Amino acid sequence: MKYVTIVSDSYEKAVEEARRKYGSAVRVHSRRDFTVGGGLFTRKRRRCEITCYLVEEKEDSRKKEPSVTRQDLAEFEKEAQTPDPGKLTRQEQLDTTQPARQLETDRRVVEILDDNDISMSLREHVLDGFEPGEDLFLSLSDRIISSVEIDHANQAHPLRYQIFLGPTGSGKTTTLAKIASLYKNVGRSPAVMCLDSYRVGAFEQVKAFADAFSIPALLVRDESEVLPAMDRLASYDLVLVDTMGLSPNDIALNMKLRGLLSVFPAKETNYLMTCPANMKSEDLLRQFRHYSQYAKVTSLIVTKLDESSSAGSFLTFAYEAKLPVSFCTDGQLVPDDLKQASTLVLMQYLKGLNAGIKPVLGQLT
Repeated sequence: MKYVTIVSDSYEKAVEEARRKYGSAVRVHSRRDFTVGGGLFTRKRRRCEITCYLVEEKEDSRKKEPSVTRQDLAEFEKEAQTPDPGKLTRQEQLDTTQPARQLETDRRVVEILDDNDISMSLREHVLDGFEPGEDLFLSLSDRIISSVEIDHANQAHPLRYQIFLGPTGSGKTTTLAKIASLYKNVGRSPAVMCLDSYRVGAFEQVKAFADAFSIPALLVRDESEVLPAMDRLASYDLVLVDTMGLSPNDIALNMKLRGLLSVFPAKETNYLMTCPANMKSEDLLRQFRHYSQYAKVTSLIVTKLDESSSAGSFLTFAYEAKLPVSFCTDGQLVPDDLKQASTLVLMQYLKGLNAGIKPVLGQLT
């Protein structure tokens, strides 16, 4: 009696192939379902192997076109037998099940990504082809952090005008004051321009910070005042510009800010978006797309790290928006709670991956 073995993606396809090759003379002797690949980082594929034997068939039946019906499949299913696991080769056993160690690694990786709220395309990028090294946590944190660019150029050599954009309550004004103080401490001559004449007490807050560090501050109410303000601050080599928080539904205020920003020379201007670490990545993306309608955001500042258990949501947004990070803030103290963004600094704010990393204050070089 002749035996043949056929492997396909499913039992049905294996039977169809057997009938196509050997006609109605084929009978299923045994069936084995197994998987190949698998694990979190490689796709698992199901396979079915059937062992068949051939019987004598009449001459006239060979001329008929073989076809497989549901009844055939049902009969073949009855004939199929589950193989004895003890007779499987070592490779077949490995193909059929995932090693327990791999399963535990997969579970831990997913848990860490979930804890850090890492989602969307960043999650896919981290998992795609990821191969844990000897230290899973170091390998995973490196994979995450290396996915986000640091804006070293803007840190060391900022353009003349640094315009701060961001949703209401994102910490624009406080962050601007911290950065102005930081640059003054390294020998730059910063000044502050406030475009927010709508929020009650907005300019007073900016001026209080500026006065504390002997930095000049001007209020600009409309487009006609922008150029005169630039002329008054011509002797200062760095002008940090505060703006109002916007709602996409406030059309008048949006048009007002669009007009104010249109006066600044593009080649001398950077737009920095302040991003609260406790805001969802989807909401940050929505804000970013709104601002992008009339300003080219060039760098990000993550704020309120002290109010979030992880920077994962922000990192997801940064990767999705394809924008570099320049500074981080983690408190209200000016200028103490400001860090120059770096790989090490960002690693401090990854939950479950920052063991042994001590806080590092950013210093401009």
